[in-house]
Amino acid sequence: MVITDADYTYPAEYVPEMIRILEENPDVGMVCGNRFNSHINPKALHSVFYFGNRLLALTHNLLNGVSLTDPLTGLRVVRAEILRNWKVKSKGFDVEVELNHQVERKGFGIVEVPIKYRERLGEKKLGIKHGVEILRRMILETTY
Repeated sequence: MVITDADYTYPAEYVPEMIRILEENPDVGMVCGNRFNSHINPKALHSVFYFGNRLLALTHNLLNGVSLTDPLTGLRVVRAEILRNWKVKSKGFDVEVELNHQVERKGFGIVEVPIKYRERLGEKKLGIKHGVEILRRMILETTY
């Protein structure tokens, strides 16, 4: 299953490679696009959002125990069996955190591939309240 944001920020050109990684590695349950690499476009990821993402990533890794550079990425390829019968509790931008834990609970690994991240089409909807919601989900999933 391919999951991506619909705001033009994530290029689909990476999806075939991500699918190949899943096909070749039965222990991997999800492949994620990593925005935080040498391809960062400052127009696409403004400094405030970059800092917020990095802070949330650090918190996610400390609480989750899974080392992901970009745990909140909007480009993912996930094995369908992981999503079957998953009772999603998230109602917003915190779904990525819940999905990371779902993959981990099912006993699969997560692989990241470097991607380019483009400037979005339309307005950004994220704000501080969403960061708090994501942090709350991290705590809830850790205590689950």
